[in-house]
Order: sequence, then C-alpha cells, then structure tokens
Amino acid sequence: LNQDGTPKLDANGKQIEVYSNEDIMSFARAWTGFRKYQDRGNIENEQACSTCNRQDPMFIDKDRRDVFPKSDLLGGYIGDRYPLCVDLPDKMFLRKGAKYRFLGSNPLPELMEDNDKFATDPTIKRMI
Repeated sequence: LNQDGTPKLDANGKQIEVYSNEDIMSFARAWTGFRKYQDRGNIENEQACSTCNRQDPMFIDKDRRDVFPKSDLLGGYIGDRYPLCVDLPDKMFLRKGAKYRFLGSNPLPELMEDNDKFATDPTIKRMI
C-alpha cells in the first residue's frame, strides 16, 4: 500500500500483490512442530479429549519442526540481520562480578542506563 492507504499499481494499472501463495507456504512452515501437552489430572475437562490442554503453553517438537529457512516478504529470510548464537562471544551474558536484577518489561526502567533512543529506534535489535 501507499502511505495514504491506497493500493500500489503496476505499469498497467493493476494492483501489485503484497504476497503470494509461496509466501503463505513459507510463513506456515514457521509454525510447524508445535504440540500441546497432555491433559492434566488436576483440571476438569468437559471435553472427552486427552490432548485438549489449554492451560499450558505449547512446546516445539524438534522432530516435527521444519528446519529449512523461511523467506520473508522483502526478499530475505525471517531472522536475517540477527546474529547467530554461534557468532556471539562465549558466555556473553555473564560477566565476573556482575549483579543482575529483574527490571521488568519496560524498555527504559529507571535502573537502566542505556540511551533513550534504544527504546524507540526500530533498527536496533534486541537479544531476548
């Protein structure tokens, strides 16, 4: 879409497709391998189903996961521009003598000393 919300048109005046069926297939493969935990015995379940656990988060079964890269809508791949774990320094999250405190979910908690633009600049990637 254009900035004003109108559809983009090609040279013949036809609307330019945002994504194709191949894009949909690639994005769908990103959601493979998710499985539900078995039903818990301490929860009443009105459905007669042993796999209807909706209390616990789903987990990824690595044997059912699609391991191949998934393309994005910009000609690259999902996760591009993020460092690979193998490229990070060993134990980068640990520092001798460091004190770690839970600061909450606010990107700018009062005990944090990062530059304010880190919270609003979308080009800065966060390691979670």
